[in-house]
Amino acid sequence: MRIHKSLPLALAASSILISPAVLAQDAQDDDVILITAARVPIPADDATASITRLDAADIQARGSVFAADILRAVPGLAVSHSGAPGALTQIRARGAEANHVLVLIDGVEANNPFTGEADFAHFAFNDLGSIEVSRGEQSALWGADAIGGVVRLTTARPETGMTTSLGLEGGEFGTFHGDGRIASTFERGWLTLSGSAYRSDGIDVSGTGGEEDGYENETVNLAGGYALNDIVRFEGSARWLSYESAFDSDTDFDGLLNDVDRNTDGQTVFARAALLAEHSAGGFRIEHELAVQLTDDEVENYADGASTGRSLGQRLQSHYEVTGRWSTGETQHRLTGLVEHDRDRLKSFTAPGAGSNQSPSIEASAFAADYGLDHGALTLTASVRRDIHDRFDDATTWRVGAGWAFETVDGRARVSFGEGVKNPGIYELFGYFPGSFVGNPNLDPERSSGWEIGWDQTLLDGRATLSAVYFESELEDEIYTDYSSFPSTALNAASLSNRSGVELSGSWDISGGWSAFGSLSLLESEENGVAEIRRPEQLASLTLDWHPANLDWSGALTIDHTGDQLDTDFSTFRTVTLDAYTLVGGQVRWKATDALELYVRGENLLDEEYQDVFGYHTPGRGLYLGLRLRNG
Repeated sequence: MRIHKSLPLALAASSILISPAVLAQDAQDDDVILITAARVPIPADDATASITRLDAADIQARGSVFAADILRAVPGLAVSHSGAPGALTQIRARGAEANHVLVLIDGVEANNPFTGEADFAHFAFNDLGSIEVSRGEQSALWGADAIGGVVRLTTARPETGMTTSLGLEGGEFGTFHGDGRIASTFERGWLTLSGSAYRSDGIDVSGTGGEEDGYENETVNLAGGYALNDIVRFEGSARWLSYESAFDSDTDFDGLLNDVDRNTDGQTVFARAALLAEHSAGGFRIEHELAVQLTDDEVENYADGASTGRSLGQRLQSHYEVTGRWSTGETQHRLTGLVEHDRDRLKSFTAPGAGSNQSPSIEASAFAADYGLDHGALTLTASVRRDIHDRFDDATTWRVGAGWAFETVDGRARVSFGEGVKNPGIYELFGYFPGSFVGNPNLDPERSSGWEIGWDQTLLDGRATLSAVYFESELEDEIYTDYSSFPSTALNAASLSNRSGVELSGSWDISGGWSAFGSLSLLESEENGVAEIRRPEQLASLTLDWHPANLDWSGALTIDHTGDQLDTDFSTFRTVTLDAYTLVGGQVRWKATDALELYVRGENLLDEEYQDVFGYHTPGRGLYLGLRLRNG
């Protein structure tokens, strides 16, 4: 692996080693419960894959409105932001493509049914309770979109009684953000309602000195649960978001952005309804889940105020999941069975009689099983899944893992192996722009195999943790766009894509209200021996949080480093290098009363000029002033 030296990396690495940080699995904390490790709640000690969990305090310390900026703290995740707020924002895990990462919002798949990937540009939250990220091949548990990992975003649940909050913020780039939330528990359940509005004048993404490209976002979320009796309960959620994003486009096809009037209006709904039951029978603890989930994404594009087309991507999923838990002597067992059905469909319209008008669909069913064993220091896990498709070959994926706790040194070793698949998306199969891009119905699914080995260490009587992981994976039949023909189309690559890397992460509860968490990742991603674009070889992050118990003041500092990365200059179709950059952010908070908090926060405080995507300019330094009212 090639490792290039840089001062920001050295500083971040030394910070992690001096103040061992955990994100990574919180592996020795019995209070931490994970979902993505097994589809059902299990203690962190029972997980054998690399999983990072950020709780509400970690999310607040990061201080960002958008989930993508919070995720910079997670090892192995690279953010590709195409300019100003509202522009396409992709997350790549361990060098995988953006559409290889499954994103769940309150259990609903948030990947766009049309493109197959989740656009983090529009994920603005004021109600997150936790973020959980599993890295590596997770298809055996979570299906085809989880070939590179899973990101799970979960709404905060109320604890006891009723709480309300209201936040207002304004600052640079004509930015305004307002949000409100009301949450309550009652005798047999809980309910939370939240909403937010975000406005920004933005920047000129083309960098030519033209008009600014603004962005608007409104989000409303309703979630709750109700116990029907002592065994059965109902849970549901519905999140609606609407956005309008201005952007610049390459209208003269010279590979460079032009300052033009282009807009995208979108509305997305993520909805879920589930019946859950728990009961005991003959020494078994049995859990049931019957759920239906809907992802509905509608987009309309405009050029100079006139509509150029609209599309509707819709995914309807349903599943039944049953889990049994039992003991044989000192050995704990867990077995989960899953039956799932998925239907994706697309409707697109440009103009009467246009070639891009279409309404294709894809259906798939799946059967899966997951087993876990815990016997003293030993943990074993095994998963297998069979996906049955209506348009291409069926696929079987699997994952196995083992962990061993070394109590004398407060450490734990773990290893896992697995395979994942990524099915061709509707866009790749059927196309959308017949004049420039046509679909390929003969595509094969992408397939990845990989393994990892890790060590999780607890230090300082449990006040600090450190995790180190080495991983390798190999991707075959990678789907790419062939621009050598016109119109372009999607093809399977004949060569292999190889990825390997090291991830360090950890946390430290220091003293006096100080705490820190951070990560360092070194990645090599190559296809046929050539480095792949938008995969930085180095990533580092450090978050320092200050919450003194007896003062009205608090604050946080974030440092996120992205190393050099390659991209394509489409004016010449040559590979270029995007320079490394370091983003520094921070916030200072003052508790004026028990109910009122005032704060100032900053983004890109060093005023870095950087690009995640060639030719797309990004915002400079931004300062924001806000207040938050809380009751309960």
